[in-house]
Amino acid sequence: MVVVKSAFGTKGASSDSYLATKAALDVLEEGGNAFDAALAASAVLSVVLPQTGGLGGDGFMLAFIDGDVVAYMSSGKSPSGFKAEEYLKQLPKRGPLTVTIPGLAYLWGIVSEEFCSLPLERLLRPAISLAYNGFHAGYYLARASRLVEKELEGYKWSKFFKGIQPGTYISNKEMAKTLRTIATRGWDEFYYGKLAESLVEELREQGVDIGLEDLMDHEGYETRPLKLVLDDKVLYELPPNTQGATTFHMLSAIYELGISSMAFDDPARIEKWSEVVEVAYSFRDSFMGDPDYMNIDVSSYLEYKKIKQLLESRQVESVAEYSAMDTTFFAVSDGVSTVGFIQSLFHPFGSGLMALGFPVQNRGYGFAKRGGLPNSPAPRKRPLHTLSILGVEHGSRKYVIGCAGGDLRPQIHARIYENIFVYGFDLPQALDAPRFVFTEPIGRKKVVVENFASLPNSISLSVERVERYGPTGLVHVALVDSSKRLVQVVSDPRSEGVALAI
Repeated sequence: MVVVKSAFGTKGASSDSYLATKAALDVLEEGGNAFDAALAASAVLSVVLPQTGGLGGDGFMLAFIDGDVVAYMSSGKSPSGFKAEEYLKQLPKRGPLTVTIPGLAYLWGIVSEEFCSLPLERLLRPAISLAYNGFHAGYYLARASRLVEKELEGYKWSKFFKGIQPGTYISNKEMAKTLRTIATRGWDEFYYGKLAESLVEELREQGVDIGLEDLMDHEGYETRPLKLVLDDKVLYELPPNTQGATTFHMLSAIYELGISSMAFDDPARIEKWSEVVEVAYSFRDSFMGDPDYMNIDVSSYLEYKKIKQLLESRQVESVAEYSAMDTTFFAVSDGVSTVGFIQSLFHPFGSGLMALGFPVQNRGYGFAKRGGLPNSPAPRKRPLHTLSILGVEHGSRKYVIGCAGGDLRPQIHARIYENIFVYGFDLPQALDAPRFVFTEPIGRKKVVVENFASLPNSISLSVERVERYGPTGLVHVALVDSSKRLVQVVSDPRSEGVALAI
């Protein structure tokens, strides 16, 4: 067993926490499959990185299974009592109006029933132990606690997570009790049983207009991932309500606009990307959201040239906010199946509300801030989701790529894709290489650049140079090469994450 940022073996896992990666590898060593390991890692991350995701948030999965690729989505709608007019008047970033129905527990149910070989009680055991007995907080959790302390003052969050320092010993008996109830009674207890009743009661006490029927009506589901062929590679991404298509728009532009012929450190490359991100985000914000409310079939608009033509024909102008928010992605492979799994609360610690020992997401903040769009706020509607996962097939190799990143995630996926498939970097180099991201991609554009030798000198760009852009963009990759019976897992050097293989 090797504890590094990159590891080779026949099975492996990479996540933002050693404890989660170790839990996944322990399951693999016991004979569990990639899905068993993924569920164990997801639960541990819910405990040790509570600012990034957990039972109060949503979850998505993209997986290569033998010769197939599947996607599972479980993101919640706004409650039936959600007041859209009040939302548009206040435009809250936190608080009860931003709460949507948590979806992660439903995804656990799908995974455990469809794919897992080990009982749920075994898979949740490491997370239960950590929640009950405690763990030492890392820098990532401590930083999040410090950054939101003033913003979340007065919310229930402060009772649980205020004032955390690196090394603080944390236990959460209420969280452990919730996990144990799910382990013994089943995942559906979260939506239909006593846990559901307690969840509704706690949220209503904190101002959320939610009923038991909102939980009972929630459904996660299997879907076909979006598919795009570029050069000699087959790409997969999550469909709406995620922004997965935005990744494709950026990746296709690499070839359509000749970016693939530009040198890695050419400042003109950064300037060229400024055009791409504006077009890609304008399309996303104008046409994408809950698929039940969209008026286009996004599968017909997966290439950059097509979305640019549509935007020009309709004279679309985008006005939006962009941010990089807390999420956690991890990848697991057993050599046969390879799983990419992502879970999130949106902003660090979500809404500031707590229920059943877990922070509750503020995914409702992802609604558009004006009416008349597919992503405009409404009751019982899914917001546009920033979560997505990139899968790539290239000959005998299959890659699962993902990261924390919020609105910036498609750009980070594009950076890693370029590094691997355009510039020929090996995986550790691809994750370590300097990046640039447009934090303000529309209007007066701002780009943050990591340690490039030369910077663009354009009056239309505001350029900020940084050593490392973090803590967002924390990438994990799992690669399976069937011709060599080899698995490689890699963790971003910007993170506290660990890759382990056996």
